Amino acid sequence: IEQALATEGAQGVVAAAGGEIVGFAVMAPFLAQPTHMTAAFFPPRCTNLGYTAHASKAGMEIDVYREMYAALSEHFVAQGFFDHNVYIAPRDKAVEEAFVSLGFGRTVTAAMRGVEPVDALPGESSTGAAALELHAAASEDAPVIFALNDELNAHHARAPIFWPHLHETSASSHDFQRDLLNDPKANAHWVAYEDGRPIGMNTFMPPFWLAPTITPEKTIYLYQGVVSEDARRGGVGRAILAKGIDWAREQGYEHVALHFAAPNVAGARFWQSSGFVPIEHRMTRHIDERIAWAK
Repeated sequence: IEQALATEGAQGVVAAAGGEIVGFAVMAPFLAQPTHMTAAFFPPRCTNLGYTAHASKAGMEIDVYREMYAALSEHFVAQGFFDHNVYIAPRDKAVEEAFVSLGFGRTVTAAMRGVEPVDALPGESSTGAAALELHAAASEDAPVIFALNDELNAHHARAPIFWPHLHETSASSHDFQRDLLNDPKANAHWVAYEDGRPIGMNTFMPPFWLAPTITPEKTIYLYQGVVSEDARRGGVGRAILAKGIDWAREQGYEHVALHFAAPNVAGARFWQSSGFVPIEHRMTRHIDERIAWAK
């Protein structure tokens, strides 16, 4: 809470009833740099209500959150912030309902599984996995990683996800990828090849994009998971994931976490059928920017 309040531009409110504090919320602005690798995942000017930056007394969530958001949103909309994010626990159905009633919808889900082996689903084809070669990438394989990441970005740009593929962020993304490749002790890149052609990968790194509250010790983060479009639905993704999970277990990790776009129909189906359980939803509301002049 102190960290949230210390964020530049943060605004906090408390809700009281009968002389008792029954809720609090701290919202802060987030200004994504247009050339930074995260720009595609956040609007240029948005606000965040972090996972640990809000709470309500049980049984009062609907009324408390609606009133707190009314106060906070008025403050930030007046400053030109028309995109608002809130991070919630999937099991908090009353909190989710409160924000749905305010016009929010899911945009990103964080999910986690243990490091038990990955098994093929009943009836799932494995024809595409039979001829695979799986290799750990090194720094000299950077162009391969860049190309597969571009395929992932292209997938995210299609219906029904519609995340923009911002080419001006490529330099930032490449720098980040190189840093990961240059530190193989903390990170790993598993790339699948078919007849010498790279057709998929999973990359792993420390989980610093997750709230500490929902991140157990010995957790590794699956940063990029992609299979080339013409190689999907043949067991390739499952084979790469199985290799990565085996590596994580051998390294002493006990949990693997990731994010997927909530509208990513194929991705959500694959990750959840592979044992990943949602642990956080990012919900977003876009305010019609015409409110700035059409009051």
